[in-house]
Amino acid sequence: MTFLEDVLNDLKQKDLDFSEVIFILPSRRAGVFLRYYLPNYMEETAFAPEIISIEDFVQNLSGLRQLNNVELLFRFYKSYEALTPKDETESFESFSNWAQIVLQDFNEIDRYLVDPDAIFDYLSAIKELDHWSNSHNQTELVSSYLKFWKRLKQYYFHYTNNLLQDNLGYQ
Repeated sequence: MTFLEDVLNDLKQKDLDFSEVIFILPSRRAGVFLRYYLPNYMEETAFAPEIISIEDFVQNLSGLRQLNNVELLFRFYKSYEALTPKDETESFESFSNWAQIVLQDFNEIDRYLVDPDAIFDYLSAIKELDHWSNSHNQTELVSSYLKFWKRLKQYYFHYTNNLLQDNLGYQ
């Protein structure tokens, strides 16, 4: 017997009306399985219960509309352009090569409730230490690299604040 079958069996023993139950599951796929098992635990025809994924549940609670990856990328580019001096701004094509990874990192920071101030300050300090011994002979590439790590915190806050102002978000 699967976990979902155990839950349905337990609810049936408690004589609950399935049509009045809301199931919040870890994924949409789990909902497909629940719909498959459900008829075996219902004795009469009734309305199906509401079945939603935890992701959809959180989105409904937050009041934010989740953007897809392409929309997020364009939004991030706007923040990038706003905070990066014109002579240092990369083309969208070049930006998009590394920005997807940064957006995934932003998502992880928020998903695990990591303090963004602390993590970005820490990352910036590590990158500076990595290049500390070469500080007298810094190439333009290394200098640009360190500027990027210092700006990353600004990018994050500008980007997330702009999304929140428009009631938008990511996972």
